[in-house]
Amino acid sequence: MHRTGVWMGDYRHQGVVGLNGRTEPIDPGTHGRGTSRGPAVVGSPSPADSRTPGVPVDAPWSGGIPFGAGLSSVVRIPIPGTNGLCIEFSPRGWVPKGGSTSTLFFQDIAGKRHLRLDYGFNVQTKTVDYHWNQKSTHPTFGIADHAPAGQAGKVAYNAAKYFRYAGRVLLVVGVAVDVISVVQADRPLRQATKVVAGWASAWAGCKVVGAGGAWAGSFASPLGTAIGGVGGCIIGGIGGYYVGSAVAGEVFDWAEGTQFTPLEEAPGP
Repeated sequence: MHRTGVWMGDYRHQGVVGLNGRTEPIDPGTHGRGTSRGPAVVGSPSPADSRTPGVPVDAPWSGGIPFGAGLSSVVRIPIPGTNGLCIEFSPRGWVPKGGSTSTLFFQDIAGKRHLRLDYGFNVQTKTVDYHWNQKSTHPTFGIADHAPAGQAGKVAYNAAKYFRYAGRVLLVVGVAVDVISVVQADRPLRQATKVVAGWASAWAGCKVVGAGGAWAGSFASPLGTAIGGVGGCIIGGIGGYYVGSAVAGEVFDWAEGTQFTPLEEAPGP
């Protein structure tokens, strides 16, 4: 058994749990200056578990990771200092009827200036191998046309080939999850605002951080440019998504909870 004390006006009811207690007067100088929360009753919900009636909670779904990771498979990742060249996984400009045999491209918006990682017959080595094809990019990368890419080129070629499709699958999954999150959210408009802001911020983060990664990787080789650019784009895409989504949620809550009082019109002359 333990003793308990209950305040009742100027008296404190004191006794033992389960037994009849007694009351005693209290010195006025002992009154508390404030109130404090008493011990929680066993079985009562904690504040974190309590839900205010009428205030819905957003659905926990988020497609930020797959969306941010897959974005780099479709975004043009800028390469600083190259006068408009970007990292891509699809060709621009003229493409043979049977499709391109290249998988990794450093190219301008028109595809006229490019350095691409190719697999096929090499007119320089007279054999089928992994090599670089370039047009008007030798001053930038220092790689001659039909230069063999070696074993590293083989690994990069196949990685780019599969990432082109895997990245787009991730992108679709991310969009699908976000759409579901809007449908299932208790506050659909708020969730939609967060999702759209997340997408926009992911795109911006992919471009900015991806460009920084491409610049850093360029000190090694064109393959370093690709690795740095794609890696930076993935990091920037995921980070940008969650930052943009969080900020949008805060702004939405602020706007929703703020009452704007219209200004009185000034009387005319």
